[in-house]
Amino acid sequence: MCGRGIDQVLAHPCSPEIYEHYVRSAEGYVLLAEQANGPIPRRNGSSYVWGAALGQLERMRGSSISKPL
Repeated sequence: MCGRGIDQVLAHPCSPEIYEHYVRSAEGYVLLAEQANGPIPRRNGSSYVWGAALGQLERMRGSSISKPL
C-alpha cells in the first residue's frame, strides 16, 4: 500500500482511512517512511514522487531527440 502513503504527501490527498488489521490510516505508511528516511514534506506537487528520476527522464528524452534512430 505504498501508493496510499504517497497520496498522503501530495497536494490533494484522498481520505487516509484504510481497512487493514495493522494500520487504519495511510498516514501510518508516511510515518514508517519518515522513521527510515527522515522528514517528508507534505502538500507536494505531482512531480515530487518522481524525485531524481524526473531529471533523468528529461535528460534521456533530450538525448534521444538529438540522435538518429
